Amino acid sequence: MIEFQDPTPSDRCWATALATLEGTPLCDYSFPVLFCWQQTYGFQIARLNRRMLVRLESSRGPAYLWPVGDGDPTPALEALTREAHSQGHPLRLICLGQYHKNWLDDRYPGRFTFAEVRDSFDYLYSVDRLADLPGKKLHAKRNHIHRLDDRCPGWTWAPLTDGDIPACLAMSEAWYQEARLRDTPDALSTLEDEHRALGLAMEHRRALGLEGVVLRWQGEVFAFALGAPLTDTVFDVHFERARNDIQGAYPAVNRSFAQYVRNRYPRIRYLNREDDMGIEGLRKAKLSYYPDYLQVNFCAVETEAV
Repeated sequence: MIEFQDPTPSDRCWATALATLEGTPLCDYSFPVLFCWQQTYGFQIARLNRRMLVRLESSRGPAYLWPVGDGDPTPALEALTREAHSQGHPLRLICLGQYHKNWLDDRYPGRFTFAEVRDSFDYLYSVDRLADLPGKKLHAKRNHIHRLDDRCPGWTWAPLTDGDIPACLAMSEAWYQEARLRDTPDALSTLEDEHRALGLAMEHRRALGLEGVVLRWQGEVFAFALGAPLTDTVFDVHFERARNDIQGAYPAVNRSFAQYVRNRYPRIRYLNREDDMGIEGLRKAKLSYYPDYLQVNFCAVETEAV
């Protein structure tokens, strides 16, 4: 049996190194996601040679991510197969990119049934487009920021520091309490999960390698964002918060973080703003920025014994 363990901040170095070798731009392979969302999804990790194995709990039993790392993935996939079978379940792989699907199809023809998971598609945007907001399509975003300029003249943004965390958490708590009153019952569970994950991210920010920006007006925080590099060319935006009563706050923090990432990481080409979880309002908001591409996400379920 594979000795899976709950992820801890001390696992970040080896786990991130193996994920980087794979180079997949899907946010589910980011170590901050595995750590901060472990209470929600039951993420556990293990290391097998030069591969990281990830197990989680789904409504249909145990599921696994692609074993990211270096070298032939076959031994890792065989180990996951034995693990799943020992629990009386077929091997279920989720959060697969197109390359992973093609590899499984070629290596095990007919063994898996595949399905696209639209709610888990990642939204990727050119960092330059989000930093500059050029063209007619993004005209409305620029207008919203102009409204912010009018209402909050002299507002500023700066890289997030440890000293900013208490004010950011206080703003986030107020945002969360307000959202609880307006969200539908179906959305409340996701809201609570995200609030808990954000708290963990802030608490372990340095250990997780997270960085961000904070926006202020007259000394008060009204927006912030938090993320980390995902691959050599993709940066993952894990969390974003802004006061809903200040028009333009969300477009402003979106643009500010893009400018920060572009200045700090010249090799980064895209921002991954993660998935929409099937939430209608979130999907509409992400599509309104016209993603450069949607990173397709597949699941694969074993259909025959091996």
